[in-house]
This record gives sequence, C-alpha cells and structure tokens, in this order.
Amino acid sequence: MVRTGIFWFVCALIVLILGPVFVLLGYIDKSKRTTDILALFWVNTLLFIASTEIDVRDGRRLKLYDQYIIVSNHLSYFDIFVLIKLLGKVPHFLAKKELFRIPIFGWCLRAASVIEIDRENPNIALKSIKSALRKGLHKPIVIYPEGTRSNTGKLQPFKKKGLKLLFKVGLPVIPIVVVGTREIMPKGSYIVRKGRVKVFVLEPIDVSERLRSVAEEDLIEEIRNRINSIVELYY
Repeated sequence: MVRTGIFWFVCALIVLILGPVFVLLGYIDKSKRTTDILALFWVNTLLFIASTEIDVRDGRRLKLYDQYIIVSNHLSYFDIFVLIKLLGKVPHFLAKKELFRIPIFGWCLRAASVIEIDRENPNIALKSIKSALRKGLHKPIVIYPEGTRSNTGKLQPFKKKGLKLLFKVGLPVIPIVVVGTREIMPKGSYIVRKGRVKVFVLEPIDVSERLRSVAEEDLIEEIRNRINSIVELYY
C-alpha cells in the first residue's frame, strides 16, 4: 500500500506541475522532442517507484523502420508506460474523437500527437492518420485491437475495423506481446505491485506484400495467432 500511495501521489504531482508545460510545449515544439523528454521522465519515474523491471526480446526489430504499426495485446494501463519506455518516445496512439472533447485531457492528447479518429467514418479516420504521418515525426502508430484490457490475461477477439483501416496506410506491422503488466496493476484495480515485465517483439510483417496473397481477414487472424502463441504460454 505504501508503494501504491507514493505512486499515485507522484503521478498527480507530475501531472499538476508538468501537465501545463507538456501541453504548451506540445504546441510550440513541432518536433515533439521536448514532450518526449518530459513523457520519458514521467514514465521512468513511475516505473522506478513501481519497481518495474522490463525484459525485452528482439527489440532490435523496432529499429528496422522509421515508421511502422505496432499491434499489441492489452493487459493494463502499465502497457502504455512500458511501450513509451521501450520506444524512447511517445508513439501515435489512436483515440476516439470523443476523448478530445474532455477539457484539459483533450489538450494533452493533441500535445502528445495522439491521432483522433472517427470510428463511424473510416474515410475521415484514414485522413487523420495520413495527416499525422505527413508531419514527419517518424513515430510508430500503436493499436490495441482487443479494444480494452483483458481481465484474465488471455487474448480477446480482435476488433477488425481499426486494423483494416491501418492496413490502408501501407506501413509494416510489428506485433508485440506484453506479459506481466496485469500482475503489476490489473484491470479494475489501482493497487501497484512490484513486478517483472516481458516484452516480445515479433517478426515484422510487410502488409502490402502479404495482402497480395491473403485477404485482410486472414491477415488479421495471422497477426492474432502470432501474438496468441506467446500469450498462451503465460495465461
């Protein structure tokens, strides 16, 4: 309980002190270097307080491309901290447009280059993604196709609309499996526990090439099977 109390106190303190600075710099610094530095400071501080150890397998695969799509399983809020730590910067997360209407929170999302998408209008969503990529930030796009965190750790069915949308962008896909964040802070709990996280970076997929021989539905199933082959070893 002491660790949890310190974690949330520091988290609130950082948000109160650095939050306004983060938003301001997000609009001033178009390169996003300063916001990445602040985000990494925040993430590293919280991971240190939580006594989280991270073991990465085949992380070199993340350096093969400037931009790519990460498809990952989703177990905990800590997945986001671990991913930012792994990449060394804040990637382009996808978020529904309704979140951007929340005061202050919506400003932070825009400052962090989170991509606003309209789930009811795929064409507008695709334009938003391509517009973000044209800014030349060289950041990966991250999608959690399960749509929500898993209660049990087992891989849930994929929501296919978002993946099909990203396939049209033409970037390679790198599947990632995160194991152990559920034990640190599971869905529905705000208690923070000490733990070790394993991150498996799987072999990249050339989407444009694969779609010449398989249907979109089959490629989605292939990606899910790759991720699930690791998940099943632990949950």
